[in-house]
Amino acid sequence: MNTNLKKAIVCLKREFVNTPTLLAMGESAIITNLKNRRTLIVLIIVIGILYFVLGDMNGFMSQSNLNKEIQVKQISSTEMSKARYTRKGSGAFIDWIDVELNQDEINNIVNWINSVPDSDRIALNQIPSNTSISAGIVFKLKAGKEIRIQYDLEKIYITRTDRWTGQMIYTIDQENLRDFFDKQLKGFYFGEDKVNKS
Repeated sequence: MNTNLKKAIVCLKREFVNTPTLLAMGESAIITNLKNRRTLIVLIIVIGILYFVLGDMNGFMSQSNLNKEIQVKQISSTEMSKARYTRKGSGAFIDWIDVELNQDEINNIVNWINSVPDSDRIALNQIPSNTSISAGIVFKLKAGKEIRIQYDLEKIYITRTDRWTGQMIYTIDQENLRDFFDKQLKGFYFGEDKVNKS
């Protein structure tokens, strides 16, 4: 046999041995594909965990934050003020009167807010700009945060900075707290209990 032919056959044999078979290539592709899928699944799981642990996307976390109870022992001081409309000459004026709350009133306010069910708490991005607040309470907390409770004769707005997600605003529907504000505001509008909208 020709020497050159022998060399060519030997080279082909070597090349064939060093070239992976289609089966081996298929197995390699499948293994790589499975590794990519596992990586993708792990990545999706990690993103899901981060979403629930770190994220506040107006869903589960935000709702649970609205429900965090206020604890009386965390309150370091309280302030309350209410509006009073008066006439002086031909003009009308609004004075803000400070109201001192006793411990029973503070306890009641905290209990009333804590008793509000989820269905009566509505999250807001901000208090509407056309809102006219008539009375408000601020609970200063020991951690340097605060809880504001504001009343506009219709709705009660809660603004909290004691949440790790930042400032949170929501409205509540609580009859006892509304009655408390209404009693405090007796005669506040030029001697009347309510604003005349006529």
